[in-house]
Amino acid sequence: MNLTRRRLFAALAGGSSLPLLVGTDGVSRVGAGHTASIDTSDDNSYLSLDGAALREPIAESEATITIDSQLEEVTVTTLNASAFEFDPTPPISLEEPVSVEVTLTDGQTGVVTDTVTIELEGPNVRAVVERPLHVEEDTVVDS
Repeated sequence: MNLTRRRLFAALAGGSSLPLLVGTDGVSRVGAGHTASIDTSDDNSYLSLDGAALREPIAESEATITIDSQLEEVTVTTLNASAFEFDPTPPISLEEPVSVEVTLTDGQTGVVTDTVTIELEGPNVRAVVERPLHVEEDTVVDS
């Protein structure tokens, strides 16, 4: 077999790439530890809200929302809307569903609509849901 310049260069090129290929099997996977996070606006997945005020305006005296979660060991850390106040205030444990009374903030009249943000957190999980809430101010009728 004649050693031509072309064969010599091919042999050198093939031989020089072999250590590179062999050298890459030392590390098969590189990663960094992190905390899992779930953000969702789908209230049926991890966080469910119920109450007539989520569907239509109801009187302030009847305005409640019920918060429930399919996740274990979670706590409501945020329950917020600029037009409403809530009782109780976070943190709220969700070991069982919790019903929260909704009242209007000062100076509101008529039907008030605002977006309610509820955020819950637990071990290695965080879920957030936003829903419109509609409440009608109670009217006092003089007799």
